[in-house]
Amino acid sequence: MNLVIRIALIILAAASASLRAHELDIAATLSAPAVCLRATYAGAGPVPFAAVQVFAPGAAEFQNGRTDRRGGFSFLPDASGSWRIVIDDEEGHRREATVHVPESFTANTPADAAPPEIPRLWRALTGVSLLVGATGFLYGFKVRRAAPPQAPR
Repeated sequence: MNLVIRIALIILAAASASLRAHELDIAATLSAPAVCLRATYAGAGPVPFAAVQVFAPGAAEFQNGRTDRRGGFSFLPDASGSWRIVIDDEEGHRREATVHVPESFTANTPADAAPPEIPRLWRALTGVSLLVGATGFLYGFKVRRAAPPQAPR
């Protein structure tokens, strides 16, 4: 009887490990200005090209798409709060997760920011360099056209 119980426990442990291997995990990272997600099968590799739905704190669908070949997906939140993420590999594995976005972390800041100003000296040097380069190119083209063709050796 003791042997039967041991065999049953071994079979149960093996079955639970194989069931765990098909479970879907979601890891979220806040990396300003985006929320980066990574979907993986537990004990295995990434979940490539899985359907992703992102729901804003007001329960409205904010964005949808697919993970990349490494199971990655990113979105730019526009409000703070709890964002609901649903990832479905369309093969029977589906996972929902919640990501809390703090108030100080929103995507509005980078969109409103102006591009960095290029110093006047660098713009002037770029212009002069372009003029010198164009003149050299045209001069070389003119000299090559004016030279008589040479016979091959």
